Amino acid sequence: MKIRIAPATLLFLLLLAFNHNFLLPATLLAALFHECGHLLAAKMLNIPIRLMEIDLFGAKIYPARFIPSYRQELLLAAAGPLFSLLLGVFLLPHSTAFSVAMRDATFSFALFNLLPISDFDGGRILHATLSQLLENQTADRVLGVTSYLSLFLLFSLSSCILLKYGQNLALAVLSASLFAKLFLPQYK
Repeated sequence: MKIRIAPATLLFLLLLAFNHNFLLPATLLAALFHECGHLLAAKMLNIPIRLMEIDLFGAKIYPARFIPSYRQELLLAAAGPLFSLLLGVFLLPHSTAFSVAMRDATFSFALFNLLPISDFDGGRILHATLSQLLENQTADRVLGVTSYLSLFLLFSLSSCILLKYGQNLALAVLSASLFAKLFLPQYK
């Protein structure tokens, strides 16, 4: 398996580096555990992985072959958030500063990835589920609408947080970048 890191990732890491003491390592470890869930599911489902790409929007794994069923796609997509949630639950009784930062980052990462946005785990789960029940074209349309609405709400929330606290641009930059990547043709 090859691993590729996009240069835009450095921008996100730079924004995180200027936050609280444990936020950067906790976020990186949360992302690592999340991706380990996907990799473990791929191994259990006998799906070979040819590439893991780490970019501004997180990490993405590319199977070496087409995933044969919507059920396997659903299981592969759900494994990352499930792994993250299990780690968060495991960290609940711990109260050191790092374990609290790690727990918060892990839960945030899991919930963020469960949003029904195209290319997110939640979007992949929604699409795989709907494709089993409806036509694939209908599933694509529903995912497009939920992606747009979720990103609009995420950007609105980040704008409110930025206006109220004025401290962190990371969420606003991330949501605006995701919106551009998904809905503006020149950024696709």
